[in-house]
Amino acid sequence: MVYERIKQHMMETLPLVRTLGIHIDSIGPGTAEVSMPDDSKLHNHLGTPHAGALFTLAETASGAAMAGGFAELIMGLRPVAKESRIQYQKVAKGATRASGRVPGDLAALKAQLAADGKIAFPVNVDIFDQEGTLAAQVTVDWYLSAKR
Repeated sequence: MVYERIKQHMMETLPLVRTLGIHIDSIGPGTAEVSMPDDSKLHNHLGTPHAGALFTLAETASGAAMAGGFAELIMGLRPVAKESRIQYQKVAKGATRASGRVPGDLAALKAQLAADGKIAFPVNVDIFDQEGTLAAQVTVDWYLSAKR
């Protein structure tokens, strides 16, 4: 299945994701679920998941959701994260997971990409800790264009 190929490709080409122990649990049409274990090597001075690790978790979820939204086209595209915003809500405790989703109409985004040869759009991500508490909300703006 195409989503499994995307997952495999991401895990093979993103060494930092592997280093942090991040796992892409699922990819769907414009959605993704990603998780990160609780590991003291990823903690901050408070003994909780470091902001940088949480951001990488969210960025991974956003990229997987973006790729899932353009699954049949993604291998011919050049995706670039253009801008990111993170709002921390609560201190995360323990293992974390991130849910990414492309808002809006995927068909309209694909039509715009076909017409213009490029597109920019946001992907929204919610990060939850092991207790299900919303720890952070992230938006990553992605830019897609054809590979050269």
